[in-house]
Amino acid sequence: MKIWKPILSILWLVVLVVVLVFYISPQEETLQNDTIEKLEKANEVLEVKNISLDSEIVKLKQQADSLNDFIIQNNQTILNLQNRLNEKINIINTMSDMELYGYFARFKTISTKY
Repeated sequence: MKIWKPILSILWLVVLVVVLVFYISPQEETLQNDTIEKLEKANEVLEVKNISLDSEIVKLKQQADSLNDFIIQNNQTILNLQNRLNEKINIINTMSDMELYGYFARFKTISTKY
């Protein structure tokens, strides 16, 4: 009888391990498979979103490039206008008092003989 107790307890432990291996492990595998399938679906959705975002990025880069070109043109126009203004200011600075009076009064005098 003393020998049967350890043998039965070992046999009971072996049966318990076998039941756990064959019953619980497949359930965990199905859970893992479900999780993998869900993650694959989520990955497919993210790939589609990534493609649409990539195309949007390309469009925005093109817009940014065209805006940069527009900014460069506007800066060049501003520089040209500033140069013209500076030239006009330099011309006004070199005028005498009479020339300034005529310039700002918009008088056009034509000398005639009396």
